[in-house]
Amino acid sequence: MKEFGIPFAMAISYLNQHMKIQPTQKQMTSGRSFLAMKSTKSLWVVLTLFSALQFSCTDSDLDTVVEIQEEFSDITSIEVDAEFLDVSYVGTSGQSQVSLSANVRSNSKRRNEVKYLVEGNKLKIEVNSKGGIRSLKSEGSIILTGPRNISLDLESGSGTIEVSNVTGQKTDLEAGSGKIIAKNINSSEIELEVASGSILAEDLTGKVSVEVASGKMEINRVDGNVTAQGASGQMKITAVNGTVKAGISSGNIEMSEIRSLGRVELSSGKLFATSTGLSAETSLKASSGTMYIQTPSNLSLFNFNITTGSGSARVGESVSSGTLNINNGSSFTIRGEVNSGKIEIVN
Repeated sequence: MKEFGIPFAMAISYLNQHMKIQPTQKQMTSGRSFLAMKSTKSLWVVLTLFSALQFSCTDSDLDTVVEIQEEFSDITSIEVDAEFLDVSYVGTSGQSQVSLSANVRSNSKRRNEVKYLVEGNKLKIEVNSKGGIRSLKSEGSIILTGPRNISLDLESGSGTIEVSNVTGQKTDLEAGSGKIIAKNINSSEIELEVASGSILAEDLTGKVSVEVASGKMEINRVDGNVTAQGASGQMKITAVNGTVKAGISSGNIEMSEIRSLGRVELSSGKLFATSTGLSAETSLKASSGTMYIQTPSNLSLFNFNITTGSGSARVGESVSSGTLNINNGSSFTIRGEVNSGKIEIVN
């Protein structure tokens, strides 16, 4: 019983005092015989209680078990698997070296490690944590600073990823149950993905792809095209100098100041878009929900073909249930489909 930190005699004493169990001398000398008594279940309850108390006390006492301070030269890309740690990168003009500061605090000195190596011009950092009988509690961070011109591939399982002031070929940020904060990034490709959590992205330049399975995303001030996908949650996209495509299974999409709208698809939820331009790529589809678009675009420059099941459609001053066809003799037709709900496009 030492592996649980509980002397066997202590458990027996507790049972004698509080549960009126009177083991024989023979049973006292044989732990196995004693556990075979009818009191087995009660004994294990006591053992579990003592064990839980020990765990809770130990968990609250975290010691620094990993501490790293390093610098690297000639790095053009960084790859991090941070597991449960927070990870951040800040680009600084004029800085040529990459600085790494990592720390882990834990109630176990032997179950956490941070490995790093350089392959060519790539810095790779990996966090490993090993399981055990005792409950493990750990926390900490990986803090990186370096040149602005760098490619990043950062991943965290349950921590926060924060990146700012970066220009590079690609910026790929992925969190499991956590948060992503991305600011002032200029990359050919920017990919942001969270399974369950939130994304805040501001001042981006490049092709942007954002995905949140369950949670919230907020995208502000983008020079480039944006593709946003979500299973359930909230989307807010503003000030995009490009085309926005979006889809959500269950939730709401809010847009404003969008140069042009691409394909938007809802299963159930709502699209509310203001100051959003139409384009040849605009198409709308909803199973059940409402789509409202206030646009500065000239409606007469497009044809419209919108079908509704048990809903209604409105384009400008034209309103219909069933099917709304408007032929303005344009080369471009905006198509919409809603089974039960409403599509409304107005100036």
